[in-house]
Amino acid sequence: MPAQRFLGSTPDSHDALRLFGAVHHLVLTGVAPGALTGEPDDFRAALAANAETIGQRVREQGVQTNEVQRCTALLPAFLTVARETGKPIELLELGPSAGLNLLLDRYRYRYATGTWGMSTARLELSTRERGRRVPGTLLGTELEIRRRRGIDLAPVDVASEDGYLLLRSFVWPGLEDRVRRLDTAVATLREHRTRVELLEGDYVELVPELLEARPVDAVTIVFQTASTGYLPAQAAAQLRDTLAAAGADGRPLAWVSTRRTDEREGERDDMYELELRVWPAEARLACHMDFHGNWLEWLLES
Repeated sequence: MPAQRFLGSTPDSHDALRLFGAVHHLVLTGVAPGALTGEPDDFRAALAANAETIGQRVREQGVQTNEVQRCTALLPAFLTVARETGKPIELLELGPSAGLNLLLDRYRYRYATGTWGMSTARLELSTRERGRRVPGTLLGTELEIRRRRGIDLAPVDVASEDGYLLLRSFVWPGLEDRVRRLDTAVATLREHRTRVELLEGDYVELVPELLEARPVDAVTIVFQTASTGYLPAQAAAQLRDTLAAAGADGRPLAWVSTRRTDEREGERDDMYELELRVWPAEARLACHMDFHGNWLEWLLES
C-alpha cells in the first residue's frame, strides 16, 4: 500500500510528518512494533494492516514538537531583557505545544564562557558556538520568572501518557539525544506542572487581551520559535501591529522570536535569525541559530 494514499492531493512536508508520526505512534504503543525497522516491506505492511487508524490520525492530528534545545538561544536573549530592564519577568509563549520551553530556567546550560542554572537541574543543555560567543558577563544575570503562560491551538498535556506519546511520536527512531532531552524535560514539567498555564486558542486573537491586562511592575516577554512561520502573512502582520501598539503604552514589553522567511535580514535559509526587541527600542538581531538549537552564533555586544 503506497504512502500516497494517506497524503493530500498536493502533499506538503507536514503531510509526511503526520504520516510518519502516525506510524511511529503505532510503534510506541506496540500495535506495529516493527513498522520502522528501515525495511520498506515492514513499513508497507504496517500501512496495510492499520490503514483506518493511520488515515484518521493523519487527518486529525497536527504535528506537535517541543524542542527544548532551542532554549540555548532563548536563554541569553531572556538574560539580555532581564539585564536591560532590571524587572521580574512574565512569559507568554506563542505555540508552546506542551510548554517545555516555559520552564527554561529550570534547566542548566553550558556555554563556552561558563554555565548558567542550578547544578541540581535534571537537564543540562549545551550547543556548538560559532563566531562571537555568549558573553560570560551575561551568564551572571539572574532570571526572576513569576508567571509562565502559553497559547496553542491544541496544547499538549504532557503530564498524561497520551500527551507524552504524542510528542514522542514526532521524534524519529535513532535520535536518542532528542529523546533524552524530551524525557528529561517532561520529567521537569511534571515536577513543576502548576507553574505553567496553557491556554487553548488562536494566539493572534488572544494576545491583544492578554497584553492589555499585563502588569506594570514586570516585563512581559512574548516569545516563539518557529510557529509564526506557519501564519498567513496577514495574521503575522496583525500580530506585529498588536505588539507595536502594546509596546507604545509604556508598560514593560519584550519580544523574542525566530524570524519568518519574509522577515529575514540575510539570504541564508539554513538557519533561524532570532530577533529581540525591548520597547521602546527598535528590534535587534540577537543571534543566528540552528533550526533545532544545535548551534548558535551570538551577535549582540556584551
